[in-house]
Amino acid sequence: MKRITGPGTVLEPLITGPAISVSIAPQAGIVPLGAKSFEVTVNIHSNVKGPAKGTVKLDLPEGWKAPQKEFSTSKDGDDQTLNFHVTPVGLMEKAYAITAVAIYNGREYKEGYHTIGFAGLRPYNLYRASTDRTTGVDVKVASGLNVGYIVGAGDDMPQSLVNLGINVHFLTQEDLASGNLSEFDAILLGVRTYAVREDLKIYNGRILEYVKNGGVVIVQYNTPEYDHNYGPYPYKMGSNPEEVTDEQSQVEILAPTNPVFTWPNKITTKDFENWVEERGSKFLESWDAAYEPLLETHDPGQAPQKGGLVYAKYGRGIYIYNAYAFYRQMPEGVPGAYRIFANMVSLRKNPQGVGSHPAHAATPVKKSAP
Repeated sequence: MKRITGPGTVLEPLITGPAISVSIAPQAGIVPLGAKSFEVTVNIHSNVKGPAKGTVKLDLPEGWKAPQKEFSTSKDGDDQTLNFHVTPVGLMEKAYAITAVAIYNGREYKEGYHTIGFAGLRPYNLYRASTDRTTGVDVKVASGLNVGYIVGAGDDMPQSLVNLGINVHFLTQEDLASGNLSEFDAILLGVRTYAVREDLKIYNGRILEYVKNGGVVIVQYNTPEYDHNYGPYPYKMGSNPEEVTDEQSQVEILAPTNPVFTWPNKITTKDFENWVEERGSKFLESWDAAYEPLLETHDPGQAPQKGGLVYAKYGRGIYIYNAYAFYRQMPEGVPGAYRIFANMVSLRKNPQGVGSHPAHAATPVKKSAP
């Protein structure tokens, strides 16, 4: 008989935490110029042995307003979520900070934590300041947009779209199989969708039919699982796709008159400033002539990369493959990324006639509730 033995006695450190843990969402983002108001969410986690009552306020830029609120928990481990309606004043194109402050038993708390660890790794509390780093941005978007989102390996782009005032609908397998896709002004594919969504592969023909009938599809960064001509025309990614890791690499706009760069925001190379972590990953190696490359960038010593943003007309619609790391930039509140992506999701209502809808007025966006 095989004898099964465990690891024996395992000593773990005693994890302590503050009486009140405070976190804020979003932790980064934008406030469009002209926004009359927006919302932030504050979560209170209590470590008090018993009931706890206190107040939460927002430390805001000068002139901004948000009402103070009360919190009340009944026992250790309780959570409470509070929504704050913020009214900004004199928004400018610059960075702002909003800090949530909980006051309990005469003491202020300005940070929150979550516990990390797993079997074999001792647990520790990871702390973050309860601060929302937000930026005033001059950005417009077509009015009344409804966007379908196909979640892949997971990203924070849906919340970024909500920041633009866009209605986001998460598409299920049933939606892909038989739903009415024509109701969406654009369908976005999240990062690595073709690696994790077998239903997308099965019903990819429905995505292409949607484009043919006048829709807009934007495929975000995907791994070589995408390298099976899922687009309307042939392309090749290769087994070891290129990436551009220097977030400050120079970007050339190859097609400045393309609607992606002209409406409702006029895009220039300035919109590629202050990017974070990288330019993009999984650039296409080659593509059919029906695809128009829109940008070029490269790392030092690397060959020019034009396969990071390619645009194709198909039927009455538009199909885009995008390897640029918008999914990193927008959650971090990079202004230019918001402006470029606003243009892409607005394509169906572009007055240049690239979509199936007549011209619609573009409006300054209002930041919506998370």
